Amino acid sequence: MITGFTNTIIAVLAGFMIFPSLFTFGIEPNAGPTLVFQSLPIVFSHLWAGKFFAIVFFSLLLIAALTTSITIYEVLITALQEKLRMRRGKAIAFVLGGIFLLGNIPAILGDNLWKNFTIFGKSIFDFYDYASGNILFMLTALGCAIFVGFILKDEAKKELSPTPDSTFTKIWFNYVKFVVPVIIIVIFISNLF
Repeated sequence: MITGFTNTIIAVLAGFMIFPSLFTFGIEPNAGPTLVFQSLPIVFSHLWAGKFFAIVFFSLLLIAALTTSITIYEVLITALQEKLRMRRGKAIAFVLGGIFLLGNIPAILGDNLWKNFTIFGKSIFDFYDYASGNILFMLTALGCAIFVGFILKDEAKKELSPTPDSTFTKIWFNYVKFVVPVIIIVIFISNLF
């Protein structure tokens, strides 16, 4: 719970710092994935000791991306180990090889050799960005809410609070069970159109 609140507060504070800088330099805030790699270097170049802050920022961004991807990969690797009885090394090679072949190579080549290839009218990178942000992320969130609300039930209540029958736990649990899925579905549908 504390982690979620802290993460949200830091994200809001980051927005308070980044967006005024973008407006100051006339950069569109809805630049999407290019915002970090094209727009923020412009902002850093106008700051005192901008190169230093750019190096620190992008180093921390790299660490955040790597640690996040490691936790995501670990879920897949563990599932392969448990369900298909793969050895850990083989499971790691399978997951990383699949991600490299299906994700990295098309994304890299989509900006040069395959730049004329489109999926639903979008470049490969734009399609990956759209599919991950508007479809996969929403379906994952919906699946988590349904899983916690309808399948885990008692286990989720025990994890949430040492007093599973407290008023807060009941309100939160019903919110996750009934309100969150509706909100996610509304956002999902609005993102599609």
